Amino acid sequence: MNNQTNRAEAKQVTQVIELPEIKPHPVPGKPVVEGNLAMLQSVKVRLRAVAGEATMTVGELMALREDAVVALDRALNEPLDLLLDGQVVARGQLVAVGDEFGIRITEVSRVAQP
Repeated sequence: MNNQTNRAEAKQVTQVIELPEIKPHPVPGKPVVEGNLAMLQSVKVRLRAVAGEATMTVGELMALREDAVVALDRALNEPLDLLLDGQVVARGQLVAVGDEFGIRITEVSRVAQP
């Protein structure tokens, strides 16, 4: 088969899928995305919790030893950021969940406007 035949076959199997419109201003307490989106419910995503950042030289980094303390750029009472693909999607407080850490969500960000 030549390239022209392959392109023609690719065009024949192309299918447009329409998804429900996402409302830009969710009502507090309601899900951000509503409708029949069952196919999205099982999609796994990786969230990252960020407590803060620190800037140091390579020399300072190499000098770190056990029991060293690195000061972060956040106050104790400031919430942690919960990021999805580098974007803050929520903020919350650090909590203990058994022997692990968790985040109690205190703020959910609004859906980004186009």
